[in-house]
Amino acid sequence: MSQPDIVVICGDPGGANAVAPVIEALRAENRLAVHAMAYRQAHTLWCARDLSHESIPDDMTFEKIRAQLQRLNARLVLTGTSVNPFEFEKQYIAAAHELGIPTLAVLDFWSNYHLRFSYEQDQLAYLPDRIAVMDDLARDEMIAEGFPPARLIVAGHPALDSLEAHSAAFTPSQRDATRKNLSVGPEDWLVLYASQPPSFSDHDEGTHPPWLDRLRTVGELLTALAELSHTRGKRITLLIRPHPREDGEIYRNLSHGQVSIIVSSEGNSRDLALAADLVAGMNTMFLVESAQLGRPTLSIRLHLPLPDDFPPNRSNLTHPVYLESTLKPALISLLEESGNRRRPTQPGNAGRNVAKLAYSMLGI
Repeated sequence: MSQPDIVVICGDPGGANAVAPVIEALRAENRLAVHAMAYRQAHTLWCARDLSHESIPDDMTFEKIRAQLQRLNARLVLTGTSVNPFEFEKQYIAAAHELGIPTLAVLDFWSNYHLRFSYEQDQLAYLPDRIAVMDDLARDEMIAEGFPPARLIVAGHPALDSLEAHSAAFTPSQRDATRKNLSVGPEDWLVLYASQPPSFSDHDEGTHPPWLDRLRTVGELLTALAELSHTRGKRITLLIRPHPREDGEIYRNLSHGQVSIIVSSEGNSRDLALAADLVAGMNTMFLVESAQLGRPTLSIRLHLPLPDDFPPNRSNLTHPVYLESTLKPALISLLEESGNRRRPTQPGNAGRNVAKLAYSMLGI
């Protein structure tokens, strides 16, 4: 008897990272024939992960998607969620609905719930049959926004499944080598700044509020680090790691007489977090990974109108800073901690949970 065919689609990096462990779990168990397809940053991330897939061309149309699902004899469509000019996930969900094919989406972050599944902000036109969400908070917030409770299944965050194993495998010699490659000495401080674009636009150069302003945030961080370098007698390196949706060009002209600045997308992000003395950013998913790895993690959201909409700040998983005056004290507190912080418990089976949900939707 032939295996049921499942078609998987991802575009944005968050969705690609969350869905990749699900694909790996499904393929390892070999109970389904998995057709993985990617576009935009998902293609790059899956190539780096050595995850076999096909690329979705930019000129893909609804009619071609519908025909493809029929040709592949798809029994289930599994998607990440994306907000970009193409949003092929939505088109695959719509085509699957027309063909009577069940649909399952994997959520990867606690924001923009409606935007991920709507034609307009208030119309859930692309609502899948099931949505695997990270936790009860995401489920409760989505229900409050009008999502049908029966469609929301708490499964965990698949992108976090491998954190514990990665941390355990990262040796002191690897940490020393990573720092040495960045010209950071054993007694120096290495601060990793995880950048992120202020919006979903690929060409967003407008004015943004302080809590979304990358250059202002990095500028304030540099000022505070320079003061610490002087008062603590420390050599400090600020490593700025662009988001997968950034090219880092906005930081190219940054320089500072007292703090060494590196702008680079090279290397494994988790290795760099483990090698750093502190990880900072605004509200990117990278901060969640850093904190789960046990690293001191700072969320800088200057002049954000409270309450904070970033759950890790509200749960104290990450350390929030809302005012310039509190930035340096927060840096002192986190940088002068010794060793790793206590890592929160992460079940490590979210990818398997989503795979089981796919099986149940297929009656397996």
